[in-house]
Amino acid sequence: MKDIMADYVKLPELEEYREWFKDHFDLYREDGILQVTMKTNDHPMCWSGANHRAMSQLSRIISLDRKNEILIWTHKGDNWMMDKDPHGWSTYAKERFDHQYIDDTNLIKNMIFDIDIPTIGAIPGPGFHWDSALLCDITLASEDAKFDDDHLFFGLVAGDGMFMLMQHFLGTKRANYLMYTCRQWTAQQALDWGWVNELVPKGKVIDRAWEIARMLKTLPRETRTIQSQLCKRPLERLLVNDLKLHTVSEQYSTMTRIAARDYGEKQTDEKDMSMAHHYRYATNEHDELLQSPIRSWDEIREDMVAWGERTGYQDPDKVYGE
Repeated sequence: MKDIMADYVKLPELEEYREWFKDHFDLYREDGILQVTMKTNDHPMCWSGANHRAMSQLSRIISLDRKNEILIWTHKGDNWMMDKDPHGWSTYAKERFDHQYIDDTNLIKNMIFDIDIPTIGAIPGPGFHWDSALLCDITLASEDAKFDDDHLFFGLVAGDGMFMLMQHFLGTKRANYLMYTCRQWTAQQALDWGWVNELVPKGKVIDRAWEIARMLKTLPRETRTIQSQLCKRPLERLLVNDLKLHTVSEQYSTMTRIAARDYGEKQTDEKDMSMAHHYRYATNEHDELLQSPIRSWDEIREDMVAWGERTGYQDPDKVYGE
C-alpha cells in the first residue's frame, strides 16, 4: 500500500488545550469521558468577556478531539456562577460586536452544532447563565438550585439565549411571565416543567453525572454518537430559527440606548450585578411560589443596597482583589 500524498492534519491533544484554557476551565478525562469544570483561576467562575469567549472556543476544540466520547459540563464549587469579574468587561465597549454578537452566538450554537457526542450538564447549585448546562442532552441539578432570567432587572433585553431556552423548555406563556417579572423558580419546578431531568442531593450532582456517563459509555460508540444527533435535533431547529434574532435584538436595544445616551444612571454595573444575584438567592424577593407583590425595580434596588449593608456583603473588588 502506497503512502498517502499528504498526511492528516495534527490536531491538539488534551494536554495541549488543557494548558490553553487553564485559567477558565479544569479539564479531566477518564475512559473517554471529559469533565469540563468552569472556574476563574482557583475561584468559581467570575463572568467576564474572556471566559464568555473561551466557552465557545473550548466547545469547538472539544469537538475536534475524537478521544472525547462523552462530555460532562459543570461548575467549580457549590453553586453555578454567581459573580462577575469586576474588570472582566473592560473591552466590551470597544469590541461590542465581537462580544455581544459573535461570542454570544458561538457560545450557544457550538454546543449543539459542533459537539456531536452525548452531553450531560451538571448544575451544583444556584447561579445565573446556565446556557451551557441546558444545551446538554441531559441536565441534572442540585436540590437547592434556583433559576431566573433577570435581564430586565438590569435594563437589558433578554436576547442572549436564556429566554429563548425558557420559551422552548418551559412554554411560551410561562416563560414570558417569568422573564417580565424576573421571578425565580425552584429546582422542583424546574423538574416538573422539563427544565432539568433529575434533582440530586447537594454535593452529589457530579457523581450522578459520572454514573450516567459510564452507563452511556457501555453502548457502542457509533450508536451513542448518532443517537446524540437525534437528541440535539430539536435544539438545532430552534437555533436556526431563533438564535440570531434573539442575539441581534439584545444588541440592537443596547445600541439604541447608547445612541440615546440612556445607558447611565439606571444601568447596573458588573459589581452591582454580582450583588443582585447574591441578594436574590439569599432572600425570597422574587420567589415565584410566594407570588409576592411585583414592585418597581427602583424599590428592589433600594432593598438590595439595604440588604448589602445589613449583611456586610463584599463586592468582587474586595473578594478577588484589584
